[in-house]
Amino acid sequence: MSAASLPRAVVPGAGGRLLRWVGDDTALKRLLTARSWMIRAYFEARYLVPDPWRLATSEYERARAERTLAALGRRRYGTALEVGCGEGLFTSRLLALCDRIVAVDFSGLALRRARRRHAGDPRVRVRRLDVLHEDPDGAFDLVVCAELFYYMNRAQFESLAPRVARWVAPGGDLCLVHGTSVHDAAGLSEARGGGTGARALHDRFRRIPGLVVLRERRYPRYLITVLRREPPCG
Repeated sequence: MSAASLPRAVVPGAGGRLLRWVGDDTALKRLLTARSWMIRAYFEARYLVPDPWRLATSEYERARAERTLAALGRRRYGTALEVGCGEGLFTSRLLALCDRIVAVDFSGLALRRARRRHAGDPRVRVRRLDVLHEDPDGAFDLVVCAELFYYMNRAQFESLAPRVARWVAPGGDLCLVHGTSVHDAAGLSEARGGGTGARALHDRFRRIPGLVVLRERRYPRYLITVLRREPPCG
């Protein structure tokens, strides 16, 4: 059995110390906004252990996923873009609402597991994409961004936000899910201007012309906002 397959608490020696260190993302988030290569290294280290955020086993994560789907309502989407798909666990849930999904991430380890999970399913296309520097092909009926914007500095976020809005097809929806707790709001460094929690992040999209809030759900530790891109007049 490899060190990567062992529970974090029992990995011996230097490997165990590394895994425990990268698991403490509260302390690392500010540091990792400094350079893109640091963010990449951080995520590859986190994914040395499968499902590092316990999406498959955490009751909190299960409830958040269900509430995200509920916030999208009863609409059926033709095409969806899941930004930061990780290992493709939420992708499986999203298929209940979508005919086709493009699931993107920049972690090689995560994408390897996502491709295995969805191998042979023609409804899912898993691809590597660094959204700070690249755009997906075309526009989508649904774009999902969950727990994404903490891991970038303010300039990167300000550049990315209007591009994300353009990935939504006219009449399509943008679903944002971000934390409101002190832990989760500590991403974009206060030294770079503050206002880093879910409310500030989601309000940035409210100010983008053509996006209107369809519904919003606030929970003790996170905020779910669904915005619709208005079709052109006439």
